[in-house]
This record gives sequence, structure tokens and C-alpha cells, in this order.
Amino acid sequence: MGISEEIMRALDYSSDIVVYTTVRGTIKYVNQRFVEKYGYTQREIKGKNPSVLNTGYHDVEFYENLWNTISHGETWNGVFRNKTKDGRLIWEKACINPVKYNGGEIVGYLAVKSDITKEIEMDAQHMEEHLFMEELFANAPVGIAICEPILDDNKELKDLLVIKANPTAGSIVGRLGLVGLTLNVILPGANTNKQRLKMMLQRKFSFEAHLEELGKHLRFRSFPFGQDHLCVFFYDVSHYKSTISALATSEERYFKLVEDAPALISRFDADGLLSYVNNQYCKVYGADQDELLGQNFLSRIPDNERDKVWNAIQKLTPEQAFSELEYRIETDSGETRWLHRLDRALLDADGKIFEYQSVGMDFTSIKRTEEALIRNRNHLDAIVNNSIVGIAVVDPDGQFSMVNSRMVEMFGYLSKDDLCTKTYLDVTHPTFVEASREKVNQLFKGEIDQYNMEEQYLRKNGEVFWGDIRVSTLRGTDGKVNQVVGMLTDISKRKLYEQELTKSEAKLKELNSTKDKLFSIIAHDVKNPFNAILGFSTLLRNNLEHYTEEQIKDFVGRILSASENVYKLLDDLLIWAKSQLGQMQVNSQYFRLISLFAESFESFGPLAENKNIELIDDVDSKLVVYADVDMLRFVVRNLIHNAIKFTKDGGKVECKSNVLNEEVVLSVKDTGIGIRPERLKVIFDVGEFMATSGTSDEKGTGLGLHLAKEMIETNGGRIEVKSEVGIGTEFLIYLPLNKE
Repeated sequence: MGISEEIMRALDYSSDIVVYTTVRGTIKYVNQRFVEKYGYTQREIKGKNPSVLNTGYHDVEFYENLWNTISHGETWNGVFRNKTKDGRLIWEKACINPVKYNGGEIVGYLAVKSDITKEIEMDAQHMEEHLFMEELFANAPVGIAICEPILDDNKELKDLLVIKANPTAGSIVGRLGLVGLTLNVILPGANTNKQRLKMMLQRKFSFEAHLEELGKHLRFRSFPFGQDHLCVFFYDVSHYKSTISALATSEERYFKLVEDAPALISRFDADGLLSYVNNQYCKVYGADQDELLGQNFLSRIPDNERDKVWNAIQKLTPEQAFSELEYRIETDSGETRWLHRLDRALLDADGKIFEYQSVGMDFTSIKRTEEALIRNRNHLDAIVNNSIVGIAVVDPDGQFSMVNSRMVEMFGYLSKDDLCTKTYLDVTHPTFVEASREKVNQLFKGEIDQYNMEEQYLRKNGEVFWGDIRVSTLRGTDGKVNQVVGMLTDISKRKLYEQELTKSEAKLKELNSTKDKLFSIIAHDVKNPFNAILGFSTLLRNNLEHYTEEQIKDFVGRILSASENVYKLLDDLLIWAKSQLGQMQVNSQYFRLISLFAESFESFGPLAENKNIELIDDVDSKLVVYADVDMLRFVVRNLIHNAIKFTKDGGKVECKSNVLNEEVVLSVKDTGIGIRPERLKVIFDVGEFMATSGTSDEKGTGLGLHLAKEMIETNGGRIEVKSEVGIGTEFLIYLPLNKE
């Protein structure tokens, strides 16, 4: 008993899935639609229990409810998640009816099911996208407000009413509960008059405003969407404004940075006449600055591109001060190149345009590649695609599953598909890889819901930039974290400005220290020797006939000693001045070291004899180095002179050479008074200068050792010092070995 063959043949043509079982659940019949969906043949499935289709998704209570219903003769309606023969999942909406004999006895069950897999998947995808958009909106690092227009009695636009706003928006303007307020109430200083409101509702619009009541500079960007709705992004640019102001006062200091920048930078007046061009601008156009200055920049842009460029500049206003476009140029050599141009209107103190600045990047190679690519369809709606921050979604394997246009632009890739072949660790700087991996793992484990940090990233061309990343979790309908979304802001300019300001401060301190050093030397060490020379010369002139021959020799000796000291001082000062002006040029050549030591021993021999100091020359006569002979002569003379100066009568000065670990090692060692530990730490530092007198009251400036260190390092070597008070001092010079 059961279903007749005529009914079975009719059911074979049904578009629904039909299954007939006995009261014990054994399959007796399936229609052709079942065979097509599940992949089982009639012969394979007959005699089997429907449990072969079970995926384990439904619990025991689900099936108990089903059997209780149909076994009592009632119809059961519900949804199954089953699996096909090859393991594919199928969602079915089922209606199961008991089949009764004439006497009312149940002889089997007939299930009629329709495939709703696509509907279920679409609902899940819609829910996931909705949750994703809500997560983006709530966690965006910029203020976002959704507005609708308010009309007056004459149906004229009066204001904009906020109908939705994220927490960041309230934080920026310093008040909570923005919903229900108008734009002019929230931002009274933003000058959102009727004309501006109309423009905002008609097209994309950007402007900046200084809100005195908040003490902030805000940047706004809006675009219309839907039926009379407006989305407004805004964020605080006060720090950026203050940084720009600080840099403006130091424009000359950073002029070289602009000159050597890889971008084409220029300035021009309202007629297009160039007032400034940097080196890259000259290089691309193949002309000198003198040729370009005073010319109209449009003269070097092809006729078919000229109107587009000039019209974009003419549209700039104090409120809309930036324009960005791409165009082609022709160089003097006849080559056609593509430029990306960013023009900015420069404003005076009254807020009026007085000049224009342009920054262009040559992206010919990228443009040529882009022309061969098919643009990818957009994965996100208007808010994501117009975001001023880079947005990316990462799966549990770390792979990018979705990126927005700003993220692609930030990392320098050609397309979204190109960037989606990478993981987030591929574009993270090695210094921050471990920290990023740990944070993302915590997100997927559910230990944290979000994090925010500043770290460095790598563009496709290897360039490093700083970014502020805010990452949060995306959960599926089951509540589990299946993806994370990151929002990245490029903060390289801010970091660069901070670093440049720090460097400038350090440089100014160094220059100030150098100035004090110079004045100290002139005030004391140059003046004192001349006092001795003038004093003893005056005594000799006025009282020559009253002095004995020995007294005259003593006076002449003192004059000579003072003259030598001031000559040595002036020589050091001149060499030091050349080093500060960058005029010290290395002129390397091959020479024997023994010659320099022989010259110095001959020159300072009388000075050593006067103090009964033994000079020992143990330098290898065959040792040859490749260096600047004049610089090395200066170093050797200074070290030997200092050794004699600080060695007491009866001591010795010993010079040696050695070859160790592919280096020539020169030693100048004395048995002098030694150097105190605290002085030893700053002995080469010109900013920590401390004048020291020799054992016979010889004077010195400390410049010689500073210059010696600079000269040795300029020749690829290094200098070290060892000393013990009362025992002596040894200076060690290390130079690269000349194997020839």
C-alpha cells in the first residue's frame, strides 16, 4: 500500500523534491528532482534511511518534534540542512504529510521539499554585510554624520538635521547626542550657509573651518546619497595646522629637502607665470631654472591637455583649495609622459589667494600598466569607497579578502586584486611584524575586541611609511570572529615633521655650542700668547741695555714659545673652520708611514731635547697605506706634540706600527701625566672643550684631537685612547690595510 505508480510518474515531473518513506523511515520512492539535487540514483537511495542526508546541524530535539508530529497523523512544516552525495550542503523548506489507508492507518510519509539554499546564503551574506557596515561606522577614527535637509515654510533649504552619528563625531565636537540637532547648532563656526548646504547636497564637497568655540581646525568632506540624504566626514587637523605653521617659520632650513624631492614642485601666480621650480621639475622638462622662471607653465603642456589643467586651477577657492588631476606632457626630447598633479591655492593672512603651488609625480610606468588592466568592481558602498582612510578585511590566514581604493593607493599597488594576493604581514615592516601578529591572533581568539597602534609599513616599491592602524573584529551570525577589519591612516608627514623639528633643534644646539667654543678660544687662548709676546717685546725694547745675555735669551725663548703656541692655535682653527664649512676634501694616495713619523721627530726634536724626553721610532719602514697624506701628517704631528707636551722631563714617547685583522694599527704612547677618566670620555668632543696645560705650561685648545678624529674617520679609520693617571697615555689609530 502507499502511493500508486500513476501518482509516482506524475511526481517525477514536479519541480519540488519528493521523498516517500515507510512508517519506519525507509525510503521507498524519490522523484527525478531528488536525483538531480542529491546525486543518488533511484537504486542507490531506495531502502536507505533519510539519515544518510543528515549533516549533524539539527539536534535530537528537532527530530523528536518532527516524528512526534507526523506519527500522530499531523503535517510537519520546517527547514532542513542536508548534504548531497558529494558533500554539498542543501537548505530545504519541507512539508511532511502522513499517508493513510482507508481505515485511517498511517502506511507511510510523503515529504515535499523545495531548495532554498540560495535564499539562506543571500540572507546570511546580507546580515554579514550589514554587521560589517555597522562596525565600520561605529569604529571609524573620523567623525561621520548622516543628515537630511530641513526646509522652511517656502520649501527652501534651511539647515541639515543629523539623523545618525558615530561616537567619534561627538568626541570631535565635544558634545554627546548629536542625533536630532542641526549642523549649524553643532558647528556654529563652520559657516555652513544655504549656498554651501545646497552644494553639499548636489555633489561631493570638501572644505576646512576653524571653530573658535572648540579651538580646533576641522576638515570636512561630504557626498550626497539615497533620497535627499547627505554623509559628512570630518576630523581634527589642528595638529597638522600647528605643525605647518611651525615649519613655515623654518622654510629656508628645509629648502634643500624640497629641491631634492622626487616630485615636480613649482609655484606660479594667477597668470600662470612660474616663480619657483625645483630640481626634479627642471629634470623632467630638460631645462634650467633660469629658462623656466618667468615662463607660463602652460606653455609646456600639450594643447589638448592645457584647458583641463587651467580650468581645474581656476576653480580653486579658499574653501576648495585643492585640485587633483592627471595629464600628459611632452618633454623637449619629444617623449610623452604622464603626470599626477596636485594644485593648491596659497592664502594670505586675509584668507585670499595670492599664489598657487603644484606638486606633480611622474607615474608614466604605472599609467601605461593601468591602461592594460580591467578595473575591478567596487566591493563596498559609497561610504567605504569615499573614505579618507584605508580599509581592509583580513581572514584568519592573514590574507586580504577585501581592500578599498585608499588602501591600494597607500601601499602603491596597481589594483585591489594585486594587493589581495598579499597578507597583512607582507606589507608590515619587519620591526612590527611580531607585535601585529600577536594583536591579530588575540582578536581571532576573542581575547580583545579591538586595538589601535602606530607602526611602519612597506609600499610595493619598498618605501617605508608610518601609519595609524585601528583594528576591530567582525563576527558571523554564530557570534564567532571570522574576520577582522583594519582602518589605516598614513601619518608619514606628521612623523617626518616631528623628526625634522627634532633634528633642527639638535643642530641648533650644536651650532650654539660651536659658537661658544670659538669665542672661548679667541677670548682666552689667542689673547694670552699675544700678551706674552707684546709684554716681553716691550721689555726688550725699553730695557735691552739693562739685561744680561742670558736674560735676553730667556725673553726671546718665551716670545718664540708664545709665537709657536699661537701659530699652532691659528693653524688648528683654520683647519677646523674648513671642516665646519665642508671644504676638507680627501685626496688619497699611496705613501710610507715612516716618512710622517720621521718628519714629526725631526720637527719636535728640539722640544723633546729641552725636556730630556726620549723619542722612540718603531714604525715599520716598509708599511704603505692609502690615505690623505696631509690629513695623516696633521694627526701624527698633533699626537706626538701632545705626547711631548704632557710628558715630564726624563720621560719617553714611543711610536709603533702593527698589522692586525686586516687593519694597520699605529700607536703613539707616552709616560706622561695621563688623563682623568671623566676627561677621557669627552676628549674628542669639541662641544666639551676643556683647556689643558702641558708639564712645562704649554697651552692647547683641544681642537687638535677633535680634528684628528674627524680626519681619521674621513679616511675610513678610527681612533681610540687608553690612559692611566700618573702612568701615561696611548693613542691607537686603525686604518684599512693596503694589501698592495
